[in-house]
Amino acid sequence: MIRMSTACAAALLAALPWAAAEAQSGKPEAQVKPDAITCDQMYTSQPGDYLASIAERAYGHASAYHILYQYNPGKLGNPSELDVGVDLWVPCLGGDGPTEAALPAVAESTSADIRLVTGADYPPYVDAGLPGGGFSFELVERALQRGGDGAADYRIDVIKDWGSHLQTLLANGAYDLGFPWFRPDCEQADRLSEASRWRCDNLRFSEPLHEVVITFYGAAGSEATLTSYDALQGKTLCRPEGYFTFDLEVEGLAPPAIVRVAGDSPTDCFERLAAGEVDVVTLNADTSESVVQSLGIGDQVSELIALATVQTLHVVGMKTDPQTRINLLRINKGLIGMRQDGTYQSVAAKHL
Repeated sequence: MIRMSTACAAALLAALPWAAAEAQSGKPEAQVKPDAITCDQMYTSQPGDYLASIAERAYGHASAYHILYQYNPGKLGNPSELDVGVDLWVPCLGGDGPTEAALPAVAESTSADIRLVTGADYPPYVDAGLPGGGFSFELVERALQRGGDGAADYRIDVIKDWGSHLQTLLANGAYDLGFPWFRPDCEQADRLSEASRWRCDNLRFSEPLHEVVITFYGAAGSEATLTSYDALQGKTLCRPEGYFTFDLEVEGLAPPAIVRVAGDSPTDCFERLAAGEVDVVTLNADTSESVVQSLGIGDQVSELIALATVQTLHVVGMKTDPQTRINLLRINKGLIGMRQDGTYQSVAAKHL
């Protein structure tokens, strides 16, 4: 898990040079803003760059920084810290990507030598109505075929009951692998719930399929006071039913320290926040941004950037199955190859 400190959040909010100048002087000053960044191109980070400032220059709003994680896996760490000289792909929002048309077709699976299970209703990662089954679905298929020298010797089944996947279907050997699943911070296992510790004790994890920004929202103006996890003690937090909670557990944000509301959906959580029924909503940043826009409540809520973290989604298999290590090595080989030659970014352009 990558966590953003209060100081880092302040750096993000002040990432834009002209904003910093105004803060120091107390009034706007006529300054030349940095040049806009052209999207669908590589950009090399410069001294003074932050992900928020790059997003501001590319898209016109700093909150789009989370998009850069989806297109640049393995390159980024803390959302507010960016080394100089990092080559980042800056995609155009809503574009088709520069090389999508050149993607080779995914071969139809030919056997069930490797049995995989995934779920549904989790856009953009997996869902029957999405192109190629979703972002994760297509990545896994391409990784298996690439890592297996073109072999399509697997079967992927969609079972909507996510709760049955790990401790029932994988544990009982009905399937060899499952995806996409978040990886808990197993180095802090003593602070995790029993269900989260089970993942640490029993599962092997692939290379990350995705890096996902998990963010927090409060009522407009609350970003001035809700700047740390301690400030959330005693608050009412909404995270949709079925979402993981291990990131909250390691920060001490579990009952009775907080009141947890399991909303029916992301939309339900944000409607509760706008109505004053909960203090904070927390879930992945891309979904949050979409829901806030669709509900038209941007003036009623604020992102609590100080609390944002980065979590990773993986393919998983049981440690007790000797084939798990072999299967994951094959997937890892394919994923690494796709990152190196730009295929990963092209697949991302189809789904984001």
